[in-house]
Amino acid sequence: MLGIEKLLEKLIQRQKTPKSEREEFDLDIKTKYVHGLLFYNTYFDHLSKALGKNTVCLIVGGWIRDRLLNRPVKKSVDVDFIVTTDPFNIVKKFREILGRGDIFSFEKEKDVATIIFYEGETRYRFDFSYLDLSDIMENPQLDFYDKEKAIIDRIEQDLLQRDFTINAMAVVFDDALGMGASQTVLFDPSNGLEDLQSGLIRPVSLKNIQKDPVRILRGYRIAQQLDFDIDKEFQKWVKENSHLIKNSPKERLRDEILKIFENENSFQTIEKLIKAGVFQNIVPEIEDMTQIGKTGNYHKFPLLQHSVKTVYYMEEFLKKKSL
Repeated sequence: MLGIEKLLEKLIQRQKTPKSEREEFDLDIKTKYVHGLLFYNTYFDHLSKALGKNTVCLIVGGWIRDRLLNRPVKKSVDVDFIVTTDPFNIVKKFREILGRGDIFSFEKEKDVATIIFYEGETRYRFDFSYLDLSDIMENPQLDFYDKEKAIIDRIEQDLLQRDFTINAMAVVFDDALGMGASQTVLFDPSNGLEDLQSGLIRPVSLKNIQKDPVRILRGYRIAQQLDFDIDKEFQKWVKENSHLIKNSPKERLRDEILKIFENENSFQTIEKLIKAGVFQNIVPEIEDMTQIGKTGNYHKFPLLQHSVKTVYYMEEFLKKKSL
């Protein structure tokens, strides 16, 4: 039987062929083409040895987004992967090859395994999530083209479960490997590339945000980091559904808030979250602060505005100190 890696290889090659020269059977696949070298990282060469011959691997998420934007690689490198074999076995083999790293696994909607390691002051985090294709590959009732279509559908369905369109793009890992890097398919079922070019934060679907409301904070944080606009429909939905964030895990809310304060212009993001009613559902005391005006001659602004302005002036002070 044709191995899954060969099947995807043939698929990608066929997608590069002009439509007029393809076979009659065709697929409606929302793909674009980019060069794989754009996404290369030196540790990918080590990772390729850990993946093995039977694993298909896709690079997905923020690493794709940031490389397309040509953002500078800083002291924290996070890369997400989709793999078709046990992700925990992959991180164990990867750690053996590196000779260092801490690994752990956790369950969200599916199994995820993570390895964290350091090179000097740079922290690397590689996350691997499992994409099960065994039912497709082992189904004797499916011919080559049926399997091809089913695999693409499965990949796109995985991407369509993600938070924002600019994070829901993927490329084939093998096409991003050093000297072997080549033009590759950019899987983009929600038109994230267009939103990236337009500077827009737009959810893949509002249902995805509703299932995990912490993504509200994440959306505003990414808009802050990239200096992007937030989709107006999403802003309206957030205002109407800000209460959903109340029952989110406290540690995840904490992590997102800390990330907001780590970046420039955090005060603007906090103002937007308060205006949308989100922050009040995380810190209830803020609602009381909205009811208090100026208190005495030494307060130029109402209490809440005064507090947010404090964040602004602190940021300005730290900027000057770093010059």
